[in-house]
Amino acid sequence: MSGAATDFKLSAVLRGHKSDVRAVLLPDPSFAATASRDGSTRVWKRTSTSPPTYDDTESSHGAQFKTCLAYIPPSKEYEDGLILSSGQDALIEARQPSLTADMNADAFMVGHSNQVCSIDVCAPANYFVSGSWDATAKVWEIGRWEVAYDLTGHTATVWAVLAFSRETIVTGCADRAIRVFDIRGKMLNSWDGQDIVRALAKLPEGHRTGAQIAAATNDGIVRLWNLKGELIASLVGHESFIYSLAVLPSGEIVSSGEDRSVRVWDGQSCIQVITLPAISVWSVSTAPNGDIIVGSSDKTARIFTRDPERVADAETLAAFEESLQASSIPQQTVGQINVTDLPGPDFLKRKAGSKEGQNQIIKEDDGSACLYQWSMSQQQWIKVGQVVDSAASSGKTAYNGKEYDYVFDIDIEDGKPPLKLPFNVTQNPYDAATKFLQDHELPMSYLEETANFIIKNTQGATLGQSVPTGADPWGTENRYRPGDVPTSSYQPPPPPYAPTRRTLPQKQYLSVVIGKPSAAMTQIIKKNTEYAANEMSLQPDELQALSDVAQQLEKYNFSSPPSLPPSPSLQSAIPALLKIATQWQPPANRLAGLDLLRFIAAAAKEFPVENVEGLDVVAGILGSGIFDESFVRTNNKLGMIAMRFFSNLMYGSPAGRELVKENVDNIIESLKPLAQYASSDVSVAIALTTLYLNITVLITTSTSSDADNNASHALDLLGELSKLVSSFPAVNHSASSSNPASQSTEPAYRSLVALGTILVRFSGADMKSAAELFDVPVALRKLKEGKYLEEPRFQTVVAEIEGALR
Repeated sequence: MSGAATDFKLSAVLRGHKSDVRAVLLPDPSFAATASRDGSTRVWKRTSTSPPTYDDTESSHGAQFKTCLAYIPPSKEYEDGLILSSGQDALIEARQPSLTADMNADAFMVGHSNQVCSIDVCAPANYFVSGSWDATAKVWEIGRWEVAYDLTGHTATVWAVLAFSRETIVTGCADRAIRVFDIRGKMLNSWDGQDIVRALAKLPEGHRTGAQIAAATNDGIVRLWNLKGELIASLVGHESFIYSLAVLPSGEIVSSGEDRSVRVWDGQSCIQVITLPAISVWSVSTAPNGDIIVGSSDKTARIFTRDPERVADAETLAAFEESLQASSIPQQTVGQINVTDLPGPDFLKRKAGSKEGQNQIIKEDDGSACLYQWSMSQQQWIKVGQVVDSAASSGKTAYNGKEYDYVFDIDIEDGKPPLKLPFNVTQNPYDAATKFLQDHELPMSYLEETANFIIKNTQGATLGQSVPTGADPWGTENRYRPGDVPTSSYQPPPPPYAPTRRTLPQKQYLSVVIGKPSAAMTQIIKKNTEYAANEMSLQPDELQALSDVAQQLEKYNFSSPPSLPPSPSLQSAIPALLKIATQWQPPANRLAGLDLLRFIAAAAKEFPVENVEGLDVVAGILGSGIFDESFVRTNNKLGMIAMRFFSNLMYGSPAGRELVKENVDNIIESLKPLAQYASSDVSVAIALTTLYLNITVLITTSTSSDADNNASHALDLLGELSKLVSSFPAVNHSASSSNPASQSTEPAYRSLVALGTILVRFSGADMKSAAELFDVPVALRKLKEGKYLEEPRFQTVVAEIEGALR
């Protein structure tokens, strides 16, 4: 086929997103779908055919960014098919293309515990598969919308998934492995992908190369494999990371990546390079008619075609070429150059290129350096941008010839200079962290920690959310060592002349608001149908009140101080949610009710105090059985969400703090069965230690009239915290660690700060004696033995605690 195909040309430009377009689909010539870092999914309906034009509608919008899309073809139930989308919030959403953002989704799927980065559908077998940063891949049954099977064995991020056939699934992982599973989760084969695997694509049966799949890796190579793990061919041409792969009906492979390009491969030959006026080309997808759609970092999606009838009009083509030629290319992306040694424009006339996409930098007559690419089809050099080496301007920091809002120092190894992590506030922290780790060949197990370090030091984030600058209780220094944990940063010692900044006592409450209120509401509506006319069923007015509140919460900015105003709907929502959280059977159905309570507690300016059958909401939940030791053994998830709710009550409003204060004895007692899981379950550990920390703040900042009760609670907490600190496993940040809890030091840090706050606030001889009785010195020694004190923040707090005990 080589030589027979015509070049792709621009067909349509889809503009409307406010940030990078991270995922694209063109399932049918009549419509396209895009998902963006701006949190939205848009559906683009074609309004004319020659040239094609499109009108867009916002299909969904969330608080966190989207990363992946997939399409379920039309069926009897869904005549237009379904669009699957997911991203940072770890929720998978199914929507008909005709739905708008203000309408309920057809389904929400909860199962992953971290960002979902890929989805693929096998419609004939009625399933789809997802891959996530939580190091899992999951098989979901279409229609039931629940996890059918887990694909186990991954030890790092599952970047790519491929629903290869009715019976076979392929995954690509940051641990370099390509794995083949059957539909029930049994691993059939695995092999080394030769680098971190970022994208997969299925090749048509009988592909001319003899390969069955294509895999893109971080070394910029597309490798073709069969399912036996035999390498058939390597496609070399990209000059940076490859993010996405797709396959045309002809069998040609299309790839896109960080080098501004989309490349079309016929067999092992690159037959066309399409350069875009954007550094990152995040996603590429193909249509049944042979067109290509791509999404990039310039907030734009573009469709390309080989059909002359679908080529864009002359004005659109000219605007594209102009934007391409005017685009700035950072010097570090093309290597070091000496302008005085570059050839002049005459080079372009006297020397031809030798391959498609070959680059050549030319010194123009005005002294500027411009990048040209060779087009085999046109047999000429095409200008694709100007190479820039900017100096720092006011408020910016220069690094490698480019300006950044921040350049962080990253300590990798004692005695060696720190590495530099550049970051602009317009970037996504996870993408910047990924690029940093890949550039320096560091373990991807540090991804979450590195990204959260960036978030912390550029926005000031608590667990799961951003808070206003200046409200950061965990420090604001710009240095980080991989292996640190989310929502924390190191503080180097202050200069001798600076006043010492103390960590203890903790004075601010922390919140836990990661997630999506609309997903909880969708689950409540779904589960409520199971009760029909049963007395546990919610009445229409109760459902309406909950729906009203969920809609308010969906639009609410959780990074701002609690400000959701009182309303009749909010007042009515609490008894309804308490009914769900305490009475629905089986208990697993209560999860969504607890979750919605958690969001309300963090947002409400004044949490509604409603008693049901003589019990307030906290007492009702404590008495519902979810903290009983026998129940916790089989299900600790409800207790975890309840702990988050109690934490948010203290964070949110005086009324919420009063509710916790009235029940604090029972809360402390109820937490004991859950403490045993903190050493092995990070989610439980974070929820538990955040609650302990907030209770500590509550009892150490209360009025003097509560002094005796507060002192009694402090003693109870001191004993529990000392045992908890002693129970955490030794630090092990390797990706091969069998215990995820050993990779996160944040629970131990929050426990330590809570313990230290008690000892600093209640500094009398009785408390010092209690510290000895409860083996606090032993707990501190175990932290040191477990390598926690290798982090400066632990050293600081331990030193303050030891000072309080002297």
